[in-house]
Amino acid sequence: MRDDRLTAAVPPPPAPEPPATPPWTWRDVGGVVLLIVAVAAALALLARGLVAALGLTLEQRLISPAVYVVGLGIYLAAIGGVYALVGRRAGRAALGLRPPDWLSLLLVPPLFVAGMLALILVNATVGLLMGGFQNPQVEALTGGAALAPVEVLLLLILVAGVVPFAEELFFRGMLYPLMRRDLGPARAILLNAALFAVVHVIPQLLPGLFIIGLILAYLRERSGSIWPGVLYHALQNGLALLLINVALSG
Repeated sequence: MRDDRLTAAVPPPPAPEPPATPPWTWRDVGGVVLLIVAVAAALALLARGLVAALGLTLEQRLISPAVYVVGLGIYLAAIGGVYALVGRRAGRAALGLRPPDWLSLLLVPPLFVAGMLALILVNATVGLLMGGFQNPQVEALTGGAALAPVEVLLLLILVAGVVPFAEELFFRGMLYPLMRRDLGPARAILLNAALFAVVHVIPQLLPGLFIIGLILAYLRERSGSIWPGVLYHALQNGLALLLINVALSG
């Protein structure tokens, strides 16, 4: 007869570590990218058609309803694409969707402060070299006008919630393991940060985005999880948005 007390005393086996070699390929990355492009094109055409049909003006700022919905749809497509093409097959842990160690989480605040100081120095240097520094994100987010409280809330949901999770899931969850497999940790961190900066297509912010990318990739490497990077990314985007709105409010 089985001793239930002995069975209850035996701890369950630990959860398996994610495989060193990611169970997905660069072809899967290409599939996710194609899905994002297709969704972006479809949403943009739909938004333009609705705006034209209703006789509205398409505002060139993220907080405008049409642009907001398109942006939200693109990032949700990225999340859905990674899950559909990789997550269901590989499991969440392989994508970094696993609890991080506490030390990695505790590293986020000091790294965030260090990153902000580095950004200030880098952007100041860029300003000196270019004869001035203007952040194009101000116009892209707000159109150069102060935001109402509900607009701030909606933008925080997108840029400090959905965007950090989607970008970390794609860049550090899906891309980084492939780069690490092919290049090793050090070069993978450098290449991942460089790609993260270039994809944003903002020349003035390229050096600063590269620094942020280095920190985010390092957090992924150290913790084996994307959650410290999501936290850092959310703090970065949220603080930037709030500072922009404070400056525009006078």
